[in-house]
Amino acid sequence: MNEDGERLIKDALRFRFDRARLAVKVDKDLFQFRDLRAKAGTDKTESSRDIRAAQRQLGHMSLTMTERYVRERKGDKVGLTR
Repeated sequence: MNEDGERLIKDALRFRFDRARLAVKVDKDLFQFRDLRAKAGTDKTESSRDIRAAQRQLGHMSLTMTERYVRERKGDKVGLTR
């Protein structure tokens, strides 16, 4: 959502993501937009202690695919900014 509560188009979302990454000085090779999906699956698995919950969230037919997305990342969890 943009500042007016309207949906963002793909280019606007990409622009905001790139700008945020620059603001925190994270190299593009280290964190890409697609990493958000894997992070969401990882967080779901950790919070529910059930990889099948992540499988349902990500919409995967096979558990094998979910296992590719879910990574052994240990880091700080963040909350909503607004």
